[in-house]
Amino acid sequence: MIENLSREQIIVGVIIIIVIVVIFIAVKSLMLTPPPPPEETEKNKEPVYEVEIGNVKFSLKEVKDRGNILLASESKFGYPQDLTTTERFIEVTIQAQNIGTDDIKEGWWNIGDLVDSEGRRFHYERKFDRWIPEGSECGAVLKPGFAPKSCTKIYEVAKISSGLKVTVSLRQKRPRYIDLGI
Repeated sequence: MIENLSREQIIVGVIIIIVIVVIFIAVKSLMLTPPPPPEETEKNKEPVYEVEIGNVKFSLKEVKDRGNILLASESKFGYPQDLTTTERFIEVTIQAQNIGTDDIKEGWWNIGDLVDSEGRRFHYERKFDRWIPEGSECGAVLKPGFAPKSCTKIYEVAKISSGLKVTVSLRQKRPRYIDLGI
């Protein structure tokens, strides 16, 4: 029967057998590849105090637990009375630095909500702006190679919250989290 086959048919047959063997070996090796390691749980992850998103490096500068009272005497523009809560106020300062080669435009970066270890979200409220120290430049233009700009915000947070993180974002990029250490 082989004597009736042409030389070209034999070559095609050998090539088909080689292709089948290569496919078989490739499939077998994929089956033997160990599964990826399980993802780390939140409890055994190291804290993250600095992240890069695109060409912006965000880093934690300072966190203050301001207690349950924002004193009128510490407000800008002489707020008429103390601001109190049954919970607590947390002041967060993040630095942002352009590590790229072009300007990061005004309003393209910011810090967002705080999130605790239970997934509770605490939103920034503009009414706390009267207690933010001078020099906060949230969303300001970031020029390449310039010193970092600081962004400070105050949040009202539940007393029972722990494992707090702040979201940092850059326009059109996925937000990331920075641990606050409290």
